[in-house]
Amino acid sequence: MGMEKMKIEIWADIACPYCFIGKKKLENALRKFAHAGQVELVWHSYELDPGLKKEPTDTSYLDYYKDEKDIVDELYQLSEAVGIKLNFDKVIITNTSDALRTVKFARNYHFSAETIEAFFEAYFTNGECISDRKVITEIAKKVGLPVEELTKTLDSDEYITELIQDIRFSEDTLILQYIPFYLFNNKTIIQGSIPDEVYLETLEKSFADWSINGVFTSEDKEFTFCYSPNASGLSCSIR
Repeated sequence: MGMEKMKIEIWADIACPYCFIGKKKLENALRKFAHAGQVELVWHSYELDPGLKKEPTDTSYLDYYKDEKDIVDELYQLSEAVGIKLNFDKVIITNTSDALRTVKFARNYHFSAETIEAFFEAYFTNGECISDRKVITEIAKKVGLPVEELTKTLDSDEYITELIQDIRFSEDTLILQYIPFYLFNNKTIIQGSIPDEVYLETLEKSFADWSINGVFTSEDKEFTFCYSPNASGLSCSIR
């Protein structure tokens, strides 16, 4: 019987730079947290634009996500602070569903975090087309996923329903407005990529609550909104 762990559920898309930055910030907080071994990260999908084709789009990233144009400098600063190299001029706009399905597949092998990290890097740093099967295969090999089994999975409809359910649940039940979106112990919500200390603070409070009361299962689902981005927007707004 494995040790019980407190869950942090995360809704993210690979096309969202704040999700990449937020992942690094949460990992930094976990490094400072004494009970990190008792915390499990569960990656859910939030596809920002399911209508995109599974081939490269001619539009540049900043033309496509116009609302991010004004905050590019801020994004570069935030990413550098956590050791990420963003290359917006190289990014290839494409459908992210197969990449997100691969992250779900990776959960069976406990490689979700490594897989989404590899996709973020391929997308934002290396300018690779993450809907391309060759790119997905390379990432799978790099992370240590069984390529043949993954290919069969991606050729089927597996996880497509889950992608839709992730969006439905996050919008209808959790009232998601921004990603990255975090749900700590089924109770406390954080939206957007936030200051490092807020991650750590929320982690400590949620863990203390979980240690005493266990998993939060209130019928009336009174979620605690801990932090949402303000007008400066450290998040990807949902379309």
